[in-house]
Amino acid sequence: MNQTRMFIFVFGITGIFIVLMSGCSRSQGYKEDQPTYPQGYYSDGAGSNSQPSGRIEAMGQPKKKLAVLNFWNDTPVDGADFGFFAADELKRILSLTNRVVLPPDATSTLETKDFVQGSDIKVAQLIREAKRLGVAIVVIGRIGKIVFRQRGDEVGIFRQTQSLVAADVEVKVFDVNAGKEIAAIGRSAESSSNSFVAVEQGNLQSKEYRAELSQMAIREAVNQIAPELIKNVEKTAWQGRIAKIVGTRVYINSGRGSGLVSGDILKVLSPGDELYDPTTGAFLGQTQGLLKGTLEVKDFLGEDGAVSMIHTGGNFKEGDTVKLY
Repeated sequence: MNQTRMFIFVFGITGIFIVLMSGCSRSQGYKEDQPTYPQGYYSDGAGSNSQPSGRIEAMGQPKKKLAVLNFWNDTPVDGADFGFFAADELKRILSLTNRVVLPPDATSTLETKDFVQGSDIKVAQLIREAKRLGVAIVVIGRIGKIVFRQRGDEVGIFRQTQSLVAADVEVKVFDVNAGKEIAAIGRSAESSSNSFVAVEQGNLQSKEYRAELSQMAIREAVNQIAPELIKNVEKTAWQGRIAKIVGTRVYINSGRGSGLVSGDILKVLSPGDELYDPTTGAFLGQTQGLLKGTLEVKDFLGEDGAVSMIHTGGNFKEGDTVKLY
């Protein structure tokens, strides 16, 4: 009897233990139903483009101020100001996109060739000029080749001719605050025209006619360059500058036209230092300035200016860089 009771007691204890153990374990289905958190939940994940804050921040970038210098016509073909035409055409296309700001006072008579030395670009001088113009992006361009050809067949007393022109155009895009090139884009395009001329007249196509066809080819090449240029510009972070300080008011060289909104918080950084290679003297870029504090946008003025008040920090100076916080 005692042995029977002992057996029942041991069996009961064992059964309870098994039940408890099975109850404490988690099924695979239960585990799959539980919420999971990304690695670095409180740091790495926040602000990335996969998070709402990152997506909205990327959408809310103000437009960058951009200057286009007259292109360098690096060809023996003359008869028209192709460099001015190419730059003007690019500015026209960029203006139509409404995705950048082309300040009218940033129009410069400077030529791309002013910043070319052999096969090198004088980046330091170019960046200084762009800062003087108050822009965040500067674009230089080059027309590398213009080729003109004609072909035709006699038809009775007339000759049917086809005129063809091809142009190679390239641009280089520079981030002014970083002091470096961010894109080099080149495109080749062509234009053509069919006409009839009397056989006895021969080839009477004028210099102006060639220039007109050349401009058509340049326009087409620039049209192909513009979308890629915009894409690279929009990858850069927006930045502006302190234009003037009057008492507690700090005026910014960007405003409603650039896409700033009242209440935006801007961080203020001192101008970075220019870096040069100690051996070659080549310009390497510009360092990030030191954080001085923040400003809050309060009001707007003119076409594209803003009035802000000090939010934190101080010792701000004209020319200091501002960025979205």
